[in-house]
Amino acid sequence: MAEDLMTQQVIDIPGEEVKETALAKPDMLSMVKPADQPMFHAMSEMTSLDWRNLQPNQMALLLTQKPFPVSGGGSGFLNFKQALIFALRCYELGVSPLSSEVWFDPARGSTNLTLEGKKTVARNKGIDLGPPQFSELTREWSEVPTMSDSAKDAKAAGFPKDIGIKCRMRVGLVANAEFCEYSCWLSEWYVGRSPVWKSKPTHMLQVRATDKCISMALGTGISDPVD
Repeated sequence: MAEDLMTQQVIDIPGEEVKETALAKPDMLSMVKPADQPMFHAMSEMTSLDWRNLQPNQMALLLTQKPFPVSGGGSGFLNFKQALIFALRCYELGVSPLSSEVWFDPARGSTNLTLEGKKTVARNKGIDLGPPQFSELTREWSEVPTMSDSAKDAKAAGFPKDIGIKCRMRVGLVANAEFCEYSCWLSEWYVGRSPVWKSKPTHMLQVRATDKCISMALGTGISDPVD
């Protein structure tokens, strides 16, 4: 076994023979698991870790190996066509398809930004966003315009009143004094199956309200992030 990893070199010195032992340079492909070798070949021409320098087929192949969260829990994998569409749209938006800034909905074939991704797109567009300012809101269940399933679930979960968060965010230069506002109510957004909504409803309302404010600032119909 040692002979496979070592080589011997004989150096001629007058009057004596000296043997020099050195490690042989291993074959990198032999160090990769057989199941991963097709990916190794596809990525062998990469010259940097900058995802923008990857060829479209390389990025798509790489994305087929990345697990994505799916609705209802668990994870799944994109096929090559889905991954290619996803990569192209991410390039247009200026976000990395390998990051938490974006996710792909296979059912609709759409690319969706998370809150983090929306902040990145705003920076890419040169939109200066101020820090979110929150105000807490409450109202009686009798004052809720429509008792949707979310409202019924929230009331059944034991919330004595409908609670809300109003987010106010500066958009553009401070001197312009331009703001976006969005009020997010538990009766409209509550997700009964989510333990986070049950344990941290105020935090989730703040996230939703911030997300909607940024969408308004961007002026685009960007889809909501995954619950």
